[in-house]
Amino acid sequence: MVTIPLTLVKSSRTWRESARCAEVDPELFFPLSGESSEPAKKICRRCEVRADCLQDSLDRGERSGVRGGLTARERRSLRRRRRQEAAA
Repeated sequence: MVTIPLTLVKSSRTWRESARCAEVDPELFFPLSGESSEPAKKICRRCEVRADCLQDSLDRGERSGVRGGLTARERRSLRRRRRQEAAA
């Protein structure tokens, strides 16, 4: 029997296939006005590809939902801080 190292198995999968959010209802990541984003963030906190997800969301300029553990408002704030740091 051949044993494949876990690192090789992980590298052959895309980050999206490894995301914990793929295991739950996607609607959870798009809370309605007044609903808490905490259930989605809780899933993100346990996700091994959180950083990849966040970076993808920032690269795409996504304007809604919880991605990489941050709400759309939090991502806008992060983009703004990064621009200010880059300008300084």
